[in-house]
Amino acid sequence: MPSKRAQTYPPQEDKVISFSSEDYKGLQVPHDDALVIRLIISNYDVGKILVDTGSSVNVLYLGTFEEMKLGEGRLGPAEYLIYGFSGASVQVNGKIDLPVTFGMYPLQKTIMATFLVVDIPFTYSTIIRRPVLRDLGAAVSTPHLKIKFPTRTGIGEVAGSR
Repeated sequence: MPSKRAQTYPPQEDKVISFSSEDYKGLQVPHDDALVIRLIISNYDVGKILVDTGSSVNVLYLGTFEEMKLGEGRLGPAEYLIYGFSGASVQVNGKIDLPVTFGMYPLQKTIMATFLVVDIPFTYSTIIRRPVLRDLGAAVSTPHLKIKFPTRTGIGEVAGSR
């Protein structure tokens, strides 16, 4: 019997990702806004997600995790300390692998991501970091407040909000 493997996509080298003046539609420029998007994580619209290209872990806040009703039993052990913007360390409650869906059908892609769950108050429900963007094959443009990524049927995108 064949083993179950993650779905793989054909090579994407032939799909060019670019940003143009059209991608500025609806934006007031210039701006200094953070890239904040909405995604579906484990079939749940988690609300405001901060895209942070400066770090290497994905963070899911405990309040959001509880709203998703995934159950504490699904959290794996995580013996990590992470450091916040202030440099203070934060204890991790656990880690969990969840599917994250970017874009709208038919220009969408779902990938698995590991999240560290932490119990601290924060403006956003989740922080998406470099590993997810790498696995997505994404190009991020903060001036355009947009993420673009290859799919089987073309280039998908997720626009940020102010």
